[in-house]
Amino acid sequence: MTARSDILDVLERAGYTTRDAVHLLEQADKEPRTSSGLGDPEFPTTLTGGHALIVEYGDCEFYGSCQCGKKLGTVRPDQFGDGTFGGKWERHVRTEAST
Repeated sequence: MTARSDILDVLERAGYTTRDAVHLLEQADKEPRTSSGLGDPEFPTTLTGGHALIVEYGDCEFYGSCQCGKKLGTVRPDQFGDGTFGGKWERHVRTEAST
């Protein structure tokens, strides 16, 4: 069992449907939070709601996305380079995210 599944169990026992409980957890994940006593309390860490470039590796491909959830595509490792997702991400941040 994980903490997430324990929380879902408690919410369901409290009357939430599975769908509503999952939605509530997803919303909680998006809220700003402090970094558990680490760092400067004047500047809490925000894990979502921002626009950081995220690059993940899985299933023999690199996946690019923005912290807000915008998908930036996938590439094979032999095509991956420093600017692979940077241009798409920068365009997203300058145009779509600024409105």
